[in-house]
Amino acid sequence: MSDPYAAHRGFIRPAWQTPQIWRVLVMLVAFEIVFMLSPSVFAGFLMSEAAVDAFYEGVTTFGTLAQFFSFGVAGAGFVVLLRLIHGRGFWSVIGPVEAVKRDLILVGWGVGVWLMILAILPPWVDTADLAEVRNIGVWAALIPVTLAALLIQVGTEEMFFRGYLQQQFACISNSRWTWMVLPSAIFGALHYWNGNGAADGALWAVWAMALGLACADLTARTGNLGSAIGLHLANNAFALLIVGIQGWPSSGVALFLYPYEDPDLYSYPLETVFTFWGLVQLLTMLTSVAIMWLAARIALQR
Repeated sequence: MSDPYAAHRGFIRPAWQTPQIWRVLVMLVAFEIVFMLSPSVFAGFLMSEAAVDAFYEGVTTFGTLAQFFSFGVAGAGFVVLLRLIHGRGFWSVIGPVEAVKRDLILVGWGVGVWLMILAILPPWVDTADLAEVRNIGVWAALIPVTLAALLIQVGTEEMFFRGYLQQQFACISNSRWTWMVLPSAIFGALHYWNGNGAADGALWAVWAMALGLACADLTARTGNLGSAIGLHLANNAFALLIVGIQGWPSSGVALFLYPYEDPDLYSYPLETVFTFWGLVQLLTMLTSVAIMWLAARIALQR
């Protein structure tokens, strides 16, 4: 029986040049500092106080897009750190350029089509409940810019988690618990803060870990980050572009906007996750990841 992860051996080869654990620890600390400083650095290039305020709030179209473009600062910082700490460059964590382009397009379209099919199935958006429907021409014009911003955001995340950490951890151990599960667990834990309260945060964390596992699997199968970026990009594009809530962060490019609600209304204690509806929501979220992963596998024919 052939090894489905045979391409992974070639993908991790650049990491074997400098596999020392101390380098990974230094990178983790240094990149965390760069990531925390990157919003301030990005804001420093904005031309007015109003633009800075919009950027930090992330509610308007400008603010939403600016927040995702700002990941480019962290991405550039990571590439510099990679050169300083490991003596290797950008493509060493991405993979062969032609394969990356091919797999990104295949999976981006493949997952996007499946998400579109799911979006047009019931239950449908009830326009009577909406506060606003964005002008369709304006919204369509925003799609390419939004995809560019998201490509920078997901590219930075995938470069670090499924590129750098997956490669370096695979040098530490051949166990999938080390190079697949551990980076995904870190990725999931960091998404806890996306939630409103403990229960919502826990759901976010489990969902993000599952997404990380799907992306790690695709990366190992293909030997490059193209498929992981494509899946992550399609997911985030549909999350941003279809439905939002007025006044909430990242709502600035959504086609359909529901009326504002206080986020504290969704701040439930952790035990809520283990209620019937909490478990239904968790199962629904995990099923969505499984569907995207299968769609990617079908698109790649792997």
